[in-house]
Amino acid sequence: MYFEQECRKFLRPLRLEYQMFDMGPERLSLANGTLFKHEISVINCQGHQLKCSFFEINPQSDCCIIYCHGFNGCQVEGVKYAHVAAQYNLNFCTFDFQGCGQSQGDLITFGYLEQNDITCIILDIKKRFQQNQFILWGRSLGATTIQLKKQPYVIGYVLDSCFTDLNKACVSMIQKSTSLPKLIIKSALYLLKGKIESQGNFKFEDIKIQRADSSVPTLFICSDQDTLIKSKNTIGLFQQHNGLRDLIKIQGEHNDSRSLQLINQICCWCKERFQFNFQQSCQESSPGEIRKKYQHLAGRSSLVHTPSDIISKYEQSRQYVNHCQNQSTSVLKYNNQYVIQTKKLYYQEYPQKIVGQQFKILQQRMSSEIGNSINFIHKPIFD
Repeated sequence: MYFEQECRKFLRPLRLEYQMFDMGPERLSLANGTLFKHEISVINCQGHQLKCSFFEINPQSDCCIIYCHGFNGCQVEGVKYAHVAAQYNLNFCTFDFQGCGQSQGDLITFGYLEQNDITCIILDIKKRFQQNQFILWGRSLGATTIQLKKQPYVIGYVLDSCFTDLNKACVSMIQKSTSLPKLIIKSALYLLKGKIESQGNFKFEDIKIQRADSSVPTLFICSDQDTLIKSKNTIGLFQQHNGLRDLIKIQGEHNDSRSLQLINQICCWCKERFQFNFQQSCQESSPGEIRKKYQHLAGRSSLVHTPSDIISKYEQSRQYVNHCQNQSTSVLKYNNQYVIQTKKLYYQEYPQKIVGQQFKILQQRMSSEIGNSINFIHKPIFD
């Protein structure tokens, strides 16, 4: 009986109850537009209804951040981040995993079934709201779930306090709530493990991150004060990641709230990833490459004419990208102070060195024309 109760604590933690009032207003006016909230239900692979909230910014955007909550959490975690993402012209989606919040389901499987919940959410949001690019932002359990499966249409990950081994995570969870020695906890978990796996219909070995996905740009977040999920989990994944990567170290425990400054940094990083992906998609869809694809489909080497509407769409996209790339460093006056608007940077390779050179050249020119009494603020401004 004791083992049955302990298994239920792992697979069926207490649901966080919330009201629709906690999800914020249906409509919110911002400086850059209006934010609308849409409450929807998505059916997952097990036939359960997943409660989901989609925050849409008007003017419309096809870029969306999907927030995946942690263990014993719910979608209310991400609601407070939606208006910050909207200020960067990004849509935001938050939802309850199965067995959490107001979603249907009885058990939590530590990501084994939850990874398919994310797929269902992505496909539904893409179809319902015409979203083409997604960034997955997960915390704790959500961050681990994100890495278990490569999701469609995803161009970036934000991984906050990710654990890489379910065995070690369970030991930390038990140790956090009891004063038992670690050796006794490991012995008890060994006895519980079989029961948990049989009830949840999954294996502990299925929830293990061997190596970070280097093909997807990733922002890692961890805290050295986190006693539940050690920062070495995140740092290890960061070191294994050979692609585009960033690491932010913060202060505080595992369940501490995230500061507004960190949320802005995350949204800024997501905005850059969307812009970079847009530029890459335009370059990869040049008229010459489109013709090659048509030739391949036709099965012959002769010239295949590309539809004019594809070419015109490509040219419009290239004009927009060239406009972004050709924006030279300019000076704007804001609150009686001069603000430097730096040229957009799409690569992480030594950005401070590049911006520093532009800043010095601009400061020399301004000094020669209007004197040395101007106070500069080095701050990137986003469209």
